[in-house]
Amino acid sequence: MASGRQQVQVRYVDADARNRLRAVFENLEADLKIDGIGVVLTTAVLELVENAVKANLKRAFFSKNTYNFEDPTSYTAGIESFVKSYPDIRQGHYDSALKDLELVVSVQVDYNDHRLLVYVENNAVLVSQEEIRIRKQLAAAMLSDKIAEFYVQYGDETEGSGLGLAMIVVLIRNLGFDAHNFRVFQKDNRTIARLEFPLNADYVPIRERWRREHPAG
Repeated sequence: MASGRQQVQVRYVDADARNRLRAVFENLEADLKIDGIGVVLTTAVLELVENAVKANLKRAFFSKNTYNFEDPTSYTAGIESFVKSYPDIRQGHYDSALKDLELVVSVQVDYNDHRLLVYVENNAVLVSQEEIRIRKQLAAAMLSDKIAEFYVQYGDETEGSGLGLAMIVVLIRNLGFDAHNFRVFQKDNRTIARLEFPLNADYVPIRERWRREHPAG
């Protein structure tokens, strides 16, 4: 099996972005010879890209409308206004603000005989409220076997129900991989979602390697 790396950058989830990502993962499925992984990755990555784009648009919206991420009252008012305005924001009204703030989403695919890694990165750091909400939803998704069960028990309508994270977890499990290798974290002023798929029995996932190198106590 050949190894390979690819990168796609987007500011919006439009037809061009969808087609470019779909082509990447269709070709990847043909190379890896894992039935269904192309559709799963296209679906999962588009969800992650949509979330990253939304996070960047929120920053552009806050900047343009002088809302403050650090002030709880201003943050709450800004979120309410952003959610109401989001359908119009998605139509390209904030292109200049995104460019001025240098906000972009990058999808990176890196694979070899041992593993497949897919990163969705945006150059916006999560504020504390966002990080708490995402970690809570991801932890809950790991505990739920069905999307409907997740929504009833853990759904959060503040900025979305979190169903996208639950869907990704279910899709990974349905392919026969361990969903705990799906992580969302921050590094070097970036927010990163990482999908990791071991491709042979000897491969040790990144998280497990870190635990072995940093034993408790």
